[in-house]
This record gives sequence, C-alpha cells and structure tokens, in this order.
Amino acid sequence: MTKPRGLGRGLDALLGAPPVGSGNASHPDDVRDFPRTAGERVNAVELIRIQDIEANPNQPRRVFDEAGLKELADSIEAHGIIQPITLRKIRASKYQIISGERRFRASQAAGLTELPAYVREADDQSLLEMALVENIQREDLNPLEVGMSFRHLMEECALTQEALAKRVGMGRSSVANYLRMLDLPEQIQTMLRLGTLGFGHAKTLSGVKGADAKYTQIALAEKASAEGVSVRELERWVKQGGWKTPAAAKPALSPLSADEEQALDILRTKLSSTNAKLALKRRTQGGGQLTLTYRTAEELEAVLVKLGLA
Repeated sequence: MTKPRGLGRGLDALLGAPPVGSGNASHPDDVRDFPRTAGERVNAVELIRIQDIEANPNQPRRVFDEAGLKELADSIEAHGIIQPITLRKIRASKYQIISGERRFRASQAAGLTELPAYVREADDQSLLEMALVENIQREDLNPLEVGMSFRHLMEECALTQEALAKRVGMGRSSVANYLRMLDLPEQIQTMLRLGTLGFGHAKTLSGVKGADAKYTQIALAEKASAEGVSVRELERWVKQGGWKTPAAAKPALSPLSADEEQALDILRTKLSSTNAKLALKRRTQGGGQLTLTYRTAEELEAVLVKLGLA
C-alpha cells in the first residue's frame, strides 16, 4: 500500500529558508542556519544528556515499529548517532524533542547517556508544525496520524483548511482528504494503522454516502484488502456496485416437447385466418402458459368460432 506523499515544502517554509552559501545541509533536522533568537544563529551541535530530554506530547507519530527501533539501536551502538536530533529548551536544563524521537528512543535502548542535538526556540504551534512536516517528509506517519495532527493544529491555532494547507505546503483538497480519514468507521481506521488498506483506497471509501454508508464502507474495505484490488477497481465498485455478489443466473428453459409443438401448430392452423397471436411459455417448475392476444371484440369472436366455442 502506498504511503502518504511528502509535503511540497520543508521545514524552511515554517522556519525561514537558510541563507545562500550556508552549506549543503538539506536534512529536515538540520536547523543550523535557522535563527534561535533575533540576531542569534545556531551554529553548533550541543551534547545534551538523555535524562534532560523529554518527548513531545503532541508528537504526530503514534506508532513506532519495535523491530525497526531495535535495528536502529544496534546501528547506533555500532556507529553512534549520525544525524543530530532537534530540540527546544523548555526550562532550565530541560529540553523537548522537535524532531528525532525515533533516534532518541533507539539511543536510550542502545545505552547512550548523551545525544548530539541542535537547540532552537519554538512555541507549541511551531513545535507541532515542525514535527508534522518532518515526519510527513520522511513518510513516517500513517494517514490517520496526519489527519489527527491536522485537526489538532486547526483547533489549537484556529486555522481554516485553506490556512493550514498554506502552512504545511499542501493543497486544500489534500488536507481535506486527510481529515476525512477521521470520519471513517473504526474498522477501516484500524486497517489504515496496520497498513492493510492504502490511503487511496480509504479516500475512495470516504466518498460512499447513504443510510448504510458505514456498513458498505466496511464491506468494501474488507473485500478490497482481501483481494488486493487497485484503487481504480475499488472506484468502479463504488460507482457501479460491481462489488456486490452477482445474482444467480436463471436456469435455461428446456425446449418445447414434441407434443407441445404439435398442439401449438394445430392451434395456429385453426386461427390462421384470424389476427390473433399465440405464445406458449414454459415454466421452470414444469408446465407452461398459453397466451392468446387479440385487439378487438370482433377478433375474439372469430377466435371463439374457429375453436368451436361460439
């Protein structure tokens, strides 16, 4: 399943682009050229004690793969930290993570006591924005985590979808799509968290409307996941109802027997001088139906005469 696309802009869009000629650092965590305070710049990596670092409670990323953390911890134990994390100072000798919580956790597991870090000032809004951008750029967040972060930013900062889209460098429709993930049934949200259903599939399902929308969405999601269908195929199911089990085909009717053919021929011969029409229809459970069609009372009278009934 596909991961969410990265944002159109990076942390520079939120923090201010580095000056020309400041080097080739382009990693989302590299904030050496961003201002710490007016007139002051961060130019060096500091060693911060791990015991003085705390996680960001509004960290957009909610799920950390344990196997991946173990691999990173082994790598850190062997090679050390290659990319410093980014922190903000929240009080005397205490720091909060802006980006790099996965490296922080792996370093704890590896037994490190200090971490290299860039330290900058950021308010709560900027902190959430930076953490969100950094994680999406790395494609570390599932669509639900992105949607929850977007909603949190909108509520905390009183942002419209349009304003939020400009802040994070996305189109407004993309922001709206992530927010729609929060309205999907819990079963589908779980599939998104586990990666058994893709973002494109979930976007398609969010468009299902009607009184039974919830049940239809769940049935479609489970079927799409089980069969591994493409987003386009799922769209076809939604538009045409092609996901439903086709009705059982009606059994083919057996041809008329020789006796039935003979009786029909006799009747047609008797009525050949009239304008009446004859049809014989077989029934699946046996027997049949003989239909005589006429247009006027005079035609009916002629039929009865021919059949000796008048």
